[in-house]
Amino acid sequence: MGRPKGSLTGKRRTFSLEEKLKIIHEYLDEHQSYGELQNRYAINRGQIHAWVKRYLEGGAEGLIPKVRQKNPMMALLHKKHLSAEEKLLLENFQLRVENARLKKGYIVKGAGTQKEYISISDLNTKSSKN
Repeated sequence: MGRPKGSLTGKRRTFSLEEKLKIIHEYLDEHQSYGELQNRYAINRGQIHAWVKRYLEGGAEGLIPKVRQKNPMMALLHKKHLSAEEKLLLENFQLRVENARLKKGYIVKGAGTQKEYISISDLNTKSSKN
């Protein structure tokens, strides 16, 4: 059966930069333990440890979450109606991916869960028997 997945409240709590700094300073300056802070703020001690580590390495700027860049081609791939320019961009991207795969020595057959990666060396293009 195991433990239930997710948080107890069902919602993911986010902490502001000020709240993170307050908790970190209580740990560093007031010498509160991770366990005491965990009980007081109902937050995992591992999360507090990660914040302290990032704070010591990068200061307050280390606590600001980094924005991850998304793949712009995924939006085009799932879009229903593409303009002519978008069709060309998508085709160009797909050809670049295929070219990179060929350089690495494999091709892809199928799609989704039936996707199969085949090594080019496994493909017998020339017959050894004449």
